[in-house]
This record gives sequence, C-alpha cells and structure tokens, in this order.
Amino acid sequence: MLGLRTGDPRDPHRAPPRPPVAAGSRAVALWLAATLVTLGTVAALSAQALGHHLVLRTDEEIEKYRGVQLSEAAGVPGPNGRPALDRSCLILVLDSTGRVTGRYAGAPGMPSFPSLAPARLAALAARGHPVGIGGTYRALVVRPRGPAPDRDRTYVVIARSMADAHQAVTRLLRAEAAASLVLLAAVACGARWLGGRAARQRLDAERRLREFLAAAGHELRNPLTTISGYAQLARVGHPSSERMREEAFGRMSTEVERMTSLIDELVLLSELDLGRSLRVRYVDLAELCRAAVTAARDCHPEHPVRLLVAPGEHTVAGDPLRLHQVVANLLANARTHTPPGTTTTLGLGTEDDHRVIEVTDDGPGVPDALRARIFDRFVRGEGAGGGGSTGSGLGLSIVAAIAAAHGGTVTLEPSDRGAWFRVRLPAGP
Repeated sequence: MLGLRTGDPRDPHRAPPRPPVAAGSRAVALWLAATLVTLGTVAALSAQALGHHLVLRTDEEIEKYRGVQLSEAAGVPGPNGRPALDRSCLILVLDSTGRVTGRYAGAPGMPSFPSLAPARLAALAARGHPVGIGGTYRALVVRPRGPAPDRDRTYVVIARSMADAHQAVTRLLRAEAAASLVLLAAVACGARWLGGRAARQRLDAERRLREFLAAAGHELRNPLTTISGYAQLARVGHPSSERMREEAFGRMSTEVERMTSLIDELVLLSELDLGRSLRVRYVDLAELCRAAVTAARDCHPEHPVRLLVAPGEHTVAGDPLRLHQVVANLLANARTHTPPGTTTTLGLGTEDDHRVIEVTDDGPGVPDALRARIFDRFVRGEGAGGGGSTGSGLGLSIVAAIAAAHGGTVTLEPSDRGAWFRVRLPAGP
C-alpha cells in the first residue's frame, strides 16, 4: 500500500529472519576477534622492539672489550689491558682448533658457551661485529694483538649472556598478557552490552514499523471505506435520489482530499526519515510568522491569534516551506484542540544563539496521558468539543521531524493553563 514489499512469509526460498540474540552473539565474537588480533599484534611488535633494543645495547657493551690485550707468554688477557668484567660478560681465549685456553667470567654459574669449529671461528673473526651464538649469547670473535705467531693461532671471544634480555622480554609479554585479559573482559562486556542494545533497538524499530504500518493502513482504510459506501449510494438511478447523489459526491471528494493529505504527510515523514536534503536558504522567521498568523486569522476568525516578535534579527538557514509548515501545524493543533474564542499566541525570539518559536494557548491543555508521546505518529487527542479524536495524528510528529532536520528541537513545556510548544532552531550566520 505504501510501496513496501515485505515478501511472502510462506515462500520456502525466503531467508529466515536473523534472531536478535544470534546477531548480538556474532557482534560479541567479532569484537573479541578484532581485539585479540590487535593485542597479539601489539604484543609481538613491542616484544620485537624491546628485543632489538636489548640486542643493540648488548652489542655496544661487547664493543667496549674489543681492544683487550693478551699476555705474550700465557696468551691470556693481561692485568692492565683487561677492563673489569660485569656479571653478564664472558671472555674466552681459544686456540686455532677451538679449544678453550682461558676463561674469564663476570659472574659464576654463567651458561656454557657453545663449542666453535675452526672454520666457524675464522668466519666469525672475519665478520668483525657481534652475532648471536646458540640463542644464549651475543659474541664478538677477534684476533688478539701481539706477535704474529701467537696472533694467528689464537682467538678471543667476547660474549655477553642474553639471559637478562630474555627475562625482560618474558616479563613484558606476561604483563601484556595480564593487561590483555583485563581488556578482553572489558571488551567482552562492552560488546555484549552494545550487541544487546542493538538487538533491543532493532526490535523496537521493528515494533514501531509494524505499529506505523498498521496505523497507516487503518487511517487509509477509513476514507476508502467511506468512498466505497458513497460510491454505491451514488449509483442509485432514481430521479428522487439526485440530491442524495450530490451529497455522496461531495463526501467522496472530501474523503479523497483527506486521503491525499494523509498520503502527502506520510511521504514527507518518509523523506525526512531518509535524510532527504532540504532546500536551504536564508529565512526571516519574523516574516514567516506574520504570514502564518495572517492566514490563520483570515481562514479562522473564530480563533484569535496574537503575534509577539522580539526586537532584533530572526534569520535562520533552512527550508522556508518546511519551516512555514512547522508554524502552521502548531497553530492548527491549537485551533483543533481548543474551543472557538480561545486565544493562541505565537511568539518569536532569540535565546543562546537559537531562534525560539513559541505557540501557547489558554485552552484546556494537553492531557497528562498524552504528554510523553505527544510527538509520536498517529497520536491524537480529543477535539475541542471532547467528541473524539480529530486530524490524522501526524501534525506534531511532522513538526518534530522538520525541527530535527534543521538541527533543532521541539518540546511541550509544562504550563498551568493551555498548551505551550517551544521550537528551538540554530540561528543563521
């Protein structure tokens, strides 16, 4: 009826609706997976960065011992040439076959140094910079200074244990793992809450859509039923029924206009919901309010309307047609729900960089049962005579939608007598 196709629920090829609980669980799983990947990447990069930094520091410490002197007689570091060793440092003197002939350790109980073949020793000495050996040491292999025969048959290995570096990286990973567990728990709780809220919002949106379609169908069915009845009445061909046919055609015309107006309002609300762009230009609200009041006075003289405009400029950036509809709907709402002779006041002013439009009346006011949902669609109060609801129930919801589309708000303010509606719109530049 409104151009919506919901599909046949009996169609076997139609995909079943996704349960909100399953959708919420899927959202939680996606959040946790994304968090795990992020935390794992951060942990790996930080551990790699720390390990690289510690390797560079270790190599710098090793380079301090590059110029160590050996005794010509014993082939070991001499007392004047050897710097004081720290606890992680190890200096080995090896002969050409790789046999250890001298060992100097900064601390007892250091890990054993891997044995090195002669070819491996020669290759490491040719490198000239520290390398990793056995996963537990960084070592620099050099030829000692001294007489040529001893220098050619001897190697000095300057090594530093990487145990402290490995412990530092392990402590970092443990700390990151502990922090990750806390963060994962927080993310799980947050994702579950967000998933539940999204599911509730989806259910609420579906409920409101069903209510909207049901109400719209009911509102459109009423005039169609009336038109159908009067059409059958107009088909009576007896000459004495001419007056009855004319009345029937008049009622059908009235119902068609009512249905057309309702459809236009529904289309407008749909466009505003879809965020269709407004025809924005500079609008002088003072002139707009004067035009609306003049039209109301001319068409409905039995309902007096006062206009109060505060001094100053009242320009906004907006759609003049829609803003005029805001004022016209508020005046029509006051006129519909108040008896003849009730005075309605339209006020215009500026407050906190916002233009403020106020419509008040001294009528019976809004019932407490309707105040909380006064701007909902198809919510209608009683007419001026208390004889049932009037109008389509879309006027105030259109006011709220147009105000929101302009970045403003509309509220029903508490008042001792009558209704007091307040529209706030951002002031134009």
